[in-house]
Formats: sequence, structure tokens, C-alpha cells
Amino acid sequence: MKKSVLFLLSLLLIFSFDLFTPKPASAATGFVDIPTTHRAYKEISYLEQGNITTSDIFNMFDPDAPMTRAHAAAMIGKAIQLHGTPIETRFSDVPTEHFASGYIEESVNRGIIFGYKQEDGTYLYKPEQQLKRGEMALLISRAFGYQSDTTNAAAKEFMAKGISQGTGNGNFGTEDLMKRGDFAVFLARAVNAEFRVKGEDLSSTQMYVAVGEDTTLNMRTGPSTDYTNTKKLFTGYPVDILYTVGSWVYAKVDNSYGFISGEFLTTDEPAISSVKDPIDVITEIIGGKKPLNQMTIVIDPGHGGKDPGAVGNKMQEKEVVLDISKRVKKYFQGTPINVKLTRETDVFVELADRVKFAKNNKADLFVSVHANAHNGSATGIESFYYSAARNPNVNESKALATYIQKRMLEAWNLPDRRVQSKSLHVIRENTMPATLIEVGFIDNAKDAQYIASPAHRETMAKAVFLGTLDYLYNYEGRTDIMSLYTNNHATPSKKHH
Repeated sequence: MKKSVLFLLSLLLIFSFDLFTPKPASAATGFVDIPTTHRAYKEISYLEQGNITTSDIFNMFDPDAPMTRAHAAAMIGKAIQLHGTPIETRFSDVPTEHFASGYIEESVNRGIIFGYKQEDGTYLYKPEQQLKRGEMALLISRAFGYQSDTTNAAAKEFMAKGISQGTGNGNFGTEDLMKRGDFAVFLARAVNAEFRVKGEDLSSTQMYVAVGEDTTLNMRTGPSTDYTNTKKLFTGYPVDILYTVGSWVYAKVDNSYGFISGEFLTTDEPAISSVKDPIDVITEIIGGKKPLNQMTIVIDPGHGGKDPGAVGNKMQEKEVVLDISKRVKKYFQGTPINVKLTRETDVFVELADRVKFAKNNKADLFVSVHANAHNGSATGIESFYYSAARNPNVNESKALATYIQKRMLEAWNLPDRRVQSKSLHVIRENTMPATLIEVGFIDNAKDAQYIASPAHRETMAKAVFLGTLDYLYNYEGRTDIMSLYTNNHATPSKKHH
């Protein structure tokens, strides 16, 4: 990797590298057949931001159509930044004017894809032939440098890395035919490890930013300048390199992950007197708002493990709130918004670790879910925020609590115990808008009828989800979430803040 490009640096000292000013990344897929509820929405949307997707039909991705060898070559080629300019190929069935001719020829030159030799010594590429799962794994393995040289080896590597979970019972289904939507999921996981599922730990190599003293290097959400710029890095700052995607690297910088142009990194630590800390530039996105698929909401099921929380009517708070939180997660999974739970099972998590989890995941919103108890005599729903200066988002936290409270009252016919300020660790120590909600009193007979019912837990989960949308729509002024209401047969609430 080059340490620098002196000529370019002299021209661009006042600009941030990678090397061009990006166009804003779209927050939603432009394909009319990929709604936010589609199982591959996030992956297809992510690839589309980087101009990696291909299609035969304008404005449609056609996710259930066969994944052909031509489209596979084009999408893999775009992902690893191959030149796709139309070119004469060695294949008689791929003319120069074919949309994928450039990607196919360069992929062959790089040993990623091969053709089929005919009896007369010529080669066919068979661009319209449907790809098999094993072939897909081998192509991506070659393109990303995974070392596998057979379909079976590539399949095992895919499952080890968390790119695929197989088809069940440890099988990969190497002979199964690929659909376009499935291919997009696997390619997105190969590109960005954040999409992977329970893969092996990634090892890292430390390098350093090497740009001019008055210049910064951009860190992005994907391996091209089409992706959102999230940080500006100064020369000399250490970067942990996890893997490469073409000429870009997937890296960890402090507690953040993203992509950096590898051309401006070096293994030699620069000799400078001091290194400036990175600048978080997520607010530079148009309107000061992140794209929805760059937002993260942390849901915090209270208690767990050795701490049962409140008890009553043969129920434990830790079990109730985990069930409701998982239901909330399912609603968010049908949107571009990322959602994470502080715990997914019956484990004990310290209060400080819940806060640390939210901060490490760069959460935009934090909702802690609880149930109350008070000698069986108290009843009702309440929400809390922290009003002192330690959490700087007082007004935002109060608004978030208010909108969720309103929806919870609509969901369950219980008394309104209001939105209140209270010093509770998980909302006091956090640095994003945060609320703690109490869905009812577990030891009260009336409240328990709601709390014990799976159907009512579902309506409560939807209430928390819609209340969060109401906050984004009414308080933050985000009109890009209107489709999320429509998809859930709902409309925005009135303005309450």
C-alpha cells in the first residue's frame, strides 16, 4: 500500500481524501419491488448505495429471479472496484456491447471467473446460466481472497465467516440454484461484516493514516465514495485493518467500524509530534440527519439472570420485559433502522454495561423496558427521563418518553402515571436520548391481565415501536419514515412536545 500520493496531496490539501466529494447515499432502496419489509431489504439497500446492484428491469431488482453468471460478475466486480467499461471479451457469447463485458473480462484476467472450453478450442461464458450456491461461494471467495479453491471449501469458509448459515443440518446446498435476493445477502455480508451472523472473530493488523498535515482521510460505511462519510482521520492515527475489499480496507477505529481507502495507509508510524483525534462527521449528511439505515436504536430489557426484577401473579419482570423487547425488535427489523438488544437471553447485565453497550454501538436512541410492583395496590403506565445536565439530551429524552407513553396508554387501558424525571442509571449515564418505561404493575390483578397476555404484549411492543416513530417524525422532523407507518397500518400521532 502506498504511503501517499504527493502530487494529489499538493492539489487537494484543503480537501478530505478518498478521493472525491461523495453524493449523498439514499436512505431507501429505489426498487419498487423491495419494500422495507422485504427479508433482504437492508442488504439490497446497502449494495444499492454503493451502486453495486444490477437489474434487467428499470426500477425493479426482481429478487426471486435466477441469479445469472453475468449479473454475478457485474455485482462482484462493482463490489471490488473492477473497471466495468465495455470491452471485447474472449467469449463468443459475450459481445462488447454486453452490459457486463468489462466486468467479465477483468474477472477472468484476475482468476475469479472461468469459461467453458468448447471442442473447437473456443470458450463460452454462458452469461444467462443460473448460478449455483457452491459456484457463488467460490466466486466470492476468489474475489475476496479467501483461499478456497473448490466449491465445498468455499462453502465451509462461508459458514465459518458467518456469511451463510447453510440450509440446515450443517449443509450448504452447493447444488441449489441461486436467486437474486439471496445473492445480494451473501455479497453484502462478504463486503460488510456487520451483516454477518455469528462468524469467527476477525484478526487485525495495525496501520497508520498517511496524508498531508492539513488533510484528512474519510472513513465510510462502504468501499466506495458513494457511501456515507462517518469520520475524518488525521495523519498518524492508528487503524486496525480487518480485511480488504478491492483497494479499500474494512477497519476498526477506536470503537467504530468502516471502510477506508487503503492507498493512504502505511505500516510505518509517522514521525509527528502529536496525533489529532478523529472527527465524527455524521451530522454533515444533508439536513443534519443520518440515513435511516445508519441509525441504531438500543432496546434494553431490564434485569435478567440472577436478578428477576419485580415478581407477581406467577410472573417475573425479567421474562416479561425480554419477551416484549424481542417483539419490539421484530418491528424495527422490518425497517431500515438498526436495532440491538442489550440482552437476548436470560442473562444478568450490569447497569454500567448496558450504558456501555449503547455507547459502543453509537446508539441514536435508548429505550429501557421494565415492569413495576408495589404491594399489589398500584396500577398504571409511566415513563422516565433524566433532566439534569449529565445526559445532554434532556428535551429529546423527555419527548421520546412522552411519545412512547402516549402510545402505551392507547395500547393498554391502564391509568396514566405520567412522564416523570428520575435519576436512573441507564438514562442518567447515557449520552443519547434515553427513556425508561414501566409497562404496568406485575403484582396488580388488572395490570397482570395485560402483562400475562401474549396478544397484549404484542400491542405493547407495537406501541413502543410507533411511539419511537412518533418521536422521529414529530420531534426530529423526519418525513422519511412515513412509509414505516404505512407498512404497519398506522399514522403519525399528534404533536405532543
